[in-house]
Amino acid sequence: MRPSISRTSSSIRLTLFALIALASPRNLPGQTPKGDLSPEVRSRVRQAIAATALVLVRSSGDAGESRPRGSAVIVRSDGIAVTNLHVLVDARSGKPYDEIVLSLGPDESNQHAVRYKAVVLLIDRESDLALLRIDNTSGEGSQSRKLVMPTVEMGDSDNIKLLDDIFIIGYPEKGGVTVTVNRGVVEGKDALLNWIKTDARLIHGNSGGAAVDSAGRLIGIPTKVVADVQPIDRDGDGFPDDYRRFGAVGFLRPSRLVAVMLDRLGREQDQTPLSVPTTPKEIESPVTVTVRGTVRSSVNKKPVAGALVGLVIAGAKVSESTLLTWGSTNAEGEFVLNKPVPPGRYTLKAKAPGLKVYTGEVEIKSPAAPLTIEM
Repeated sequence: MRPSISRTSSSIRLTLFALIALASPRNLPGQTPKGDLSPEVRSRVRQAIAATALVLVRSSGDAGESRPRGSAVIVRSDGIAVTNLHVLVDARSGKPYDEIVLSLGPDESNQHAVRYKAVVLLIDRESDLALLRIDNTSGEGSQSRKLVMPTVEMGDSDNIKLLDDIFIIGYPEKGGVTVTVNRGVVEGKDALLNWIKTDARLIHGNSGGAAVDSAGRLIGIPTKVVADVQPIDRDGDGFPDDYRRFGAVGFLRPSRLVAVMLDRLGREQDQTPLSVPTTPKEIESPVTVTVRGTVRSSVNKKPVAGALVGLVIAGAKVSESTLLTWGSTNAEGEFVLNKPVPPGRYTLKAKAPGLKVYTGEVEIKSPAAPLTIEM
């Protein structure tokens, strides 16, 4: 539905545009304009580019050479890389491709791409992530040695903030076999479903690549794009005649999930030879629980109807943007929150007309016992 724009709303928009213009970085002394990047930022992002690889795949029944499938980023110098699971899986068989190759370069300093075979070590199916081990051995026999691979520094995805700069690095499905870099900002965070949202342009082939901050640190893995496509009814007959795309949101898996996988993998590199088929280990889907309970008066112990109850990450300020799950009480004071959450410690807030707002820490366990809140 098209929004109607009144004279008042137009005036408000003009005022907002004026305020934004006054607060623009180009008007603040000592800051870099949005359209420019400092030499330090450029250098850090280039280091992340050097650690981002093109993923080529091939099944045993395929004719010809390996074909481009997506991107990956090297996170350990001994040859451990991360990518999206859907990049590595054959949609027909549902199994990883028989041959996986990572290609580094070409770039400004290396005119010829270097290819390395890789195998899948660890899978997180729920998060669509996988760790790879690269065969980074150079030479043969007694002359063989392990090459030190370029890596991206791990960042803290939990501490990124809205409107922080972000750079998407990956190999496009269309446009050749050279890397592309797209800049944007953090548009949103979903702590419960483990997503970071960005307006940076994500294109086919970027899946599994690197999303880095201004320091060149990995804060996410580009995973999917959700487009805002709306039907257009031009002749008023109730049926769409066309569709219009109003934009898209890129979704990144936070680097925190990669850190968990690396910890699970351990410091010892798997010694199984690449020539021997291996079955990747798989991380079990996380357990989630539905939170339910009762709200009652602290004075007379009677149930409180119409109370709003919500959870946020422990210690976080309760707001619409930080709320993980919420619900309201019925006539008996009972509530069931609308989204399940992983076991852990949370901050709970409850409010009801005429009563003092309740805020407290709760421990959610599996199986979850009903909560009792007194206001």
